[in-house]
Amino acid sequence: KAVVSTQSTGANSEEEIEPMLNKFGEGIGKVNEGMEEMVELKEEMFNESIKEYQRYVTTVKSVLKHRDNLQVEKNFYTASVLNKQKDLEKLEASEPGKSFATFFGKSPAQVKEEKMSKLQQEITTLSNHGERAGDALVVASAAIRSDIERWNINKEKDCRALFSNLSSAHIDFYNKSIAVWQDLITSIDRD
Repeated sequence: KAVVSTQSTGANSEEEIEPMLNKFGEGIGKVNEGMEEMVELKEEMFNESIKEYQRYVTTVKSVLKHRDNLQVEKNFYTASVLNKQKDLEKLEASEPGKSFATFFGKSPAQVKEEKMSKLQQEITTLSNHGERAGDALVVASAAIRSDIERWNINKEKDCRALFSNLSSAHIDFYNKSIAVWQDLITSIDRD
């Protein structure tokens, strides 16, 4: 823009070459407008892709966090089952002894049997919860994997289209610039 105004100012002081300088300034102005349109187009094209990628990354982080929570839950149940199994093995290996319940008329063997039964029920319950958490983890992992693969395929297509459109826009810009300068040369040759 500064060049165009300089050309106009210079044209006013040089009467002999004023028409040529004015045409030269107009040509520079048209090319400059085309360049500004090109910059705006690039920003528009890339900004939308970048925003989409940022939304995608945020979503993936959220989904992975959920998946990690499922993994922690599964690990908790697995560790709890192992601890309860160790407690059960210790109880099975121990001799029935005196406990608080024996004061209420229960035999030590009966108290031991009730404790073992309670531990077995807890192990079963924890195992079921762990299996459900493991199943949810497998489903979540498979869903994440397929979503990422699908997104990569779609993004590759989108990137190809983006760069193809950008290349076409560049070609159009340069063709228009060439046409502006060719018109300028033809106009100057006629004068």
